[in-house]
Amino acid sequence: MQMVEKKRKKPGRKLINIDLDQVERLASQGLGTTQIARALGVSWNTIDRNRKRSGDFEDAIKRGTARGLATVTNSLYQSANDGNVTAQIFYLKNRDSNAWADKVETTFNVDLKNVIDNARERLQNDQNIIEGKIRAETLDIKDINKNNSNPNKGSDRQPEEDKDKK
Repeated sequence: MQMVEKKRKKPGRKLINIDLDQVERLASQGLGTTQIARALGVSWNTIDRNRKRSGDFEDAIKRGTARGLATVTNSLYQSANDGNVTAQIFYLKNRDSNAWADKVETTFNVDLKNVIDNARERLQNDQNIIEGKIRAETLDIKDINKNNSNPNKGSDRQPEEDKDKK
């Protein structure tokens, strides 16, 4: 009896063929690779393997993306030409952002050495006040009362009786 050797099949998953025209159409609608995989009923890994395996697959995605972008750009351009002010503003802001930007850029030049020196000086002054190196004049409450014994001293008010004499 002779043993017949059977040819072994190549181990692994069977090859899933994906229609490149359909991939291009889905990419032109703005779908990403995950969304394309869901639309085709395959996993993202299958899409990724096909991208790595075939340059045509990657090209189909790029062509579709470019076609979709061109379609939307042409529609936006046509709307802007037809008088749609919002489309005109959007188009100009995206095509010539230097002249049509909403934001205004302001540049400040700061000398950090000056800032740090001023901060150190303020901290040193605060430290001197805390340590009592700068002494404020203190007044005794008794001295204040002696100086204020005449209630009309230093005031322009005249006593009531003086007003009646006039």
